[in-house]
Amino acid sequence: MYRTHYPKVDIGELYVMRKGGGRGLLQIEALYKGEVISFTEYLNTKYTEDQFVNIITSHQSNQPNMNSTIKIAAKIVERVKSVR
Repeated sequence: MYRTHYPKVDIGELYVMRKGGGRGLLQIEALYKGEVISFTEYLNTKYTEDQFVNIITSHQSNQPNMNSTIKIAAKIVERVKSVR
């Protein structure tokens, strides 16, 4: 109403938690990477003896890089380790 709100000023506060004074938005790319890694870890730890999961795992290991969840998770983990 009085033009006192500047929408581009608080861009940096978008991803800060609400308790810290930000808007609390989650980064979609970080969520995607976290879900891919947790899904791959879940399959590798919970269902190692299940025949159907073993079939899926062997099928995914033969897929190109962009179609395999296991290979995508390995790339994400490799990038995170190289950054640290």
